[in-house]
Amino acid sequence: MANALKFHAVVVGKTLPLPDLSAFEGKRVEVIVLEEEASERPKRARRFGTLAGKINIAPDFDAALPDDLQAGFEGGSEQ
Repeated sequence: MANALKFHAVVVGKTLPLPDLSAFEGKRVEVIVLEEEASERPKRARRFGTLAGKINIAPDFDAALPDDLQAGFEGGSEQ
């Protein structure tokens, strides 16, 4: 009887969480590694508020840019 194992995992650093492989102990196995596109990887849940109090935003953050800088963003020539 043949055993099969299929699982999805994300490599973190140089480690890979593996399921229980005891059924394959002492047996000849074939290991296939496939790389998935980045958009297919599971996303980690974000914890909101982890940077609370660590970031300061200037009061004029959303103020209009100086004309020469705005022109540079819009593809105009710099003065």
